[in-house]
Amino acid sequence: MTGAAACKLVNELPLYDEHQWMAEQIAGLSDCDFERLDREHLIEYLTDMTIRDRRELRSRLTVLLLHLLKVRYQPGRRTRSGVTTILEQQREIRSIIEGIPSLGRQADDIAAAAYPDAVRQVARETGLRRAGFPTESPWTVDAALAFDPPEPAPRGKLHR
Repeated sequence: MTGAAACKLVNELPLYDEHQWMAEQIAGLSDCDFERLDREHLIEYLTDMTIRDRRELRSRLTVLLLHLLKVRYQPGRRTRSGVTTILEQQREIRSIIEGIPSLGRQADDIAAAAYPDAVRQVARETGLRRAGFPTESPWTVDAALAFDPPEPAPRGKLHR
């Protein structure tokens, strides 16, 4: 098939519109018209959404724990960027937990699973030995979200 023929074939295919598909699924559910549902893909889509949300929470908890470890084990190296990262992750994690309460009930278990990744990364970034960190997270999710990071020490004045 020539490039032009392949291009013509692609241009004739209907575009997949995820928003339209979801609206159709919602309409089918709202009308109790279960025959209209794309059950196989709806199950796959909903499963993927729960995996994605759990993965996002784990990723954000890993980053938060990493920065909390830096604050605890290298307090003199606190940076504005690190403080900003803590505040940003706290905000986003709160948003996830408030928006998905069932995921919030799993947050401590997810954080426990994320903690070894945070330790591995903080050890690489700081040069500190992994063995120097606790084997379990020193923070519950509630404690990690309540932590108010101190301001970094000023680095000196800029001269103009």
